[in-house]
Amino acid sequence: KILLARQYVPMSRLRIEGLLAAFPKLIDSDENSASKQHTFIETNEVRYIYQPMDTLYLLLITNMQSNILEDLSSLRMIAKLIPEYCGGQDEESVS
Repeated sequence: KILLARQYVPMSRLRIEGLLAAFPKLIDSDENSASKQHTFIETNEVRYIYQPMDTLYLLLITNMQSNILEDLSSLRMIAKLIPEYCGGQDEESVS
């Protein structure tokens, strides 16, 4: 379930929904792998950078040319702001 989505490049709604729908499947297959030390998944087209937050995932989808260190820094900053501004990290607080 998508609580909030923002894109900063022109992209069709169908494309965004397709990328977001693929994420849970990628997470499930990644959790079955031996290495769970990272919080990103790369496909041929995009990179999913995520951070688990209680029962939610904070997700950033970027292209492969994006600077992953800057993306991780942005994701961490957003993760710090969510509890401060929303009063929690669960679905009810965020929505």
